[in-house]
Amino acid sequence: MKKKFKKILALLLPVTMIAALLSGFEASASPAASPDIDNSFKMAILPDTQKYARYKNELWLSQTNWIAKNAQKQNIVFTAHLGDLVDRADEDYEWRNADEAMKVLDKAKLSYGFLAGNHDVLNSQQYDNERDLAKEPFLNYFSTDRMKNIPGFTGHSENGFNSYYIFDGAGKKYMALFLDWRASEETLKWAQKAIDKHPTYPVMVFTHQLLNISNDKKSAVMTDHGQFLWDKLIAKNDQIFLTVNGHHHGYAHTIKKNNKGHDVVMMVVDYQSAFHGGNGMLRTFEFDMEKNRIHTSSFSPWVMGMPEKQRTPFDEERLVDDFNDFTVAMDFEERFSGFQPNISVNKEVPKVEGTVAYWQMDNRSAAEGQAVAGKGAAVKDLSGKGNDLYRIDEGDAKPGDLVWYKGNAQNPQSNSGIRFFNNKSEEKGSYLQTSDQAPINALTFPNGYTIEAVVKIGPDFDADKHSWMGILGRYGTGQDVGKKEGDAEAPLATLAVSSLREIQWASFPLNYGSEQTSWSWEMDDSWHHIALVNEGQSTKMYIDGVEVLRNPDTKPRGIATIGKPWIIGASQYANKLDGVFNGWISEIRIVDHALEKKDFLP
Repeated sequence: MKKKFKKILALLLPVTMIAALLSGFEASASPAASPDIDNSFKMAILPDTQKYARYKNELWLSQTNWIAKNAQKQNIVFTAHLGDLVDRADEDYEWRNADEAMKVLDKAKLSYGFLAGNHDVLNSQQYDNERDLAKEPFLNYFSTDRMKNIPGFTGHSENGFNSYYIFDGAGKKYMALFLDWRASEETLKWAQKAIDKHPTYPVMVFTHQLLNISNDKKSAVMTDHGQFLWDKLIAKNDQIFLTVNGHHHGYAHTIKKNNKGHDVVMMVVDYQSAFHGGNGMLRTFEFDMEKNRIHTSSFSPWVMGMPEKQRTPFDEERLVDDFNDFTVAMDFEERFSGFQPNISVNKEVPKVEGTVAYWQMDNRSAAEGQAVAGKGAAVKDLSGKGNDLYRIDEGDAKPGDLVWYKGNAQNPQSNSGIRFFNNKSEEKGSYLQTSDQAPINALTFPNGYTIEAVVKIGPDFDADKHSWMGILGRYGTGQDVGKKEGDAEAPLATLAVSSLREIQWASFPLNYGSEQTSWSWEMDDSWHHIALVNEGQSTKMYIDGVEVLRNPDTKPRGIATIGKPWIIGASQYANKLDGVFNGWISEIRIVDHALEKKDFLP
């Protein structure tokens, strides 16, 4: 690190002058708003922390503690360390400090990646394939074993100095590729194989040296090693759309065109030669898929936590100049279209007051036939009420029993959704379920409800295998709530398919001791919209907007509950899994009052 750093005072220059200097970047005078987690996400960037590890580790700890505390609230899905974790590779206490700071992210079970800078290796002149691995302290504290315990870790190079991670952001998957300070040609071949394994994922490259900063302290320029990375890896891989590096004191950014003429956003950031080695300054990126932009903010959690009376003139909470707080315009759909054609943002969520749950079975980043993930929320609740769905497997269920379906572009009626391959005769099942704490579990809908589902029955329907397969239901039985008329072990609510391919809605209302039912006619193999409407005095079923003949002549009100989860793609009897669904489910919405037909899902 040979260049002398001078703090950039761009905030003193007129905005118009700065804008002229930075074509393609838009200055921003205020921090980005809180993200919409369905269409935006954030990343945190930790540049060179070597001075903290050597002199004052509290500064580093303030950064990782802030990330851990704010990850969920601000939807920070990944953190990248740009190298130079320590100042002196042969000083063990610095490595212990580095380990302590990054363990904060481990304890919070957050996804992050790291790499070796020139200060992290014993001989900074060596390429990563020339080192004596047994002697390198970096590999003792930031080993491949550590990587393997980080959520999203996917692979590492044989020498352990390079790695990559897969993470989710706004409903799609990204690859974060971490390259050593002196990545060799051998390493770049490994990196190419990693990218080739994931041909539809946008890729971000993090390394220690790529861009430098020119003498004007504003312009980003390519280094010799950066040119090597550009020529051998970045320019020829259209999936790479962002690079970030540290090492050179200061900050700058630029946009280069790759071999296909597409933008690659490139940034260099390193605060270490500023006050107190950076004074805890970090950077966040917000990727806004609706507004088609990346917003960059730079701030210090250390100063934010410091009482005003203890601050010096050098303690700045935020850097608000146009090199540290700015926006990059990027049409994500267009930029990623060459390798991921299905990148569109979720279709517009209908704005209906009283919506308590809305599930679109749509995953923009999944391939046709890709298994629905078994960890984390499989389907987000777009109502914002927190009723996400999770995959549940029972018996000898296989990943392929629940897969993403992308629809048929030649047929507008062929909705995207989840394909359920279930068969109750096999004593197994894969389905979706709300969590035990989901707010919808407790709702009884005393003022009415509208439940809608867009579904398609599998063409191989067999009554012996698929009769009474559930589309939607809730746990609990009539007996559980003291209702013993009729079949007391029947579920409190179930939307299911009979042995004759009829749709049946059966529920225990609040004001009756037995089930009340609605029935359709025999369904064909087409997509159908099902609606159940209760206004507190009657329940009516509609198929594709047409009222069915067989609705109850009673005055049912609400739906009884014992506070247990709702299930999608299965039914239960006596609180045990019963009829598992075979077919497609595209979307389901539940509203806490009766809707008119004009307000049904399109």
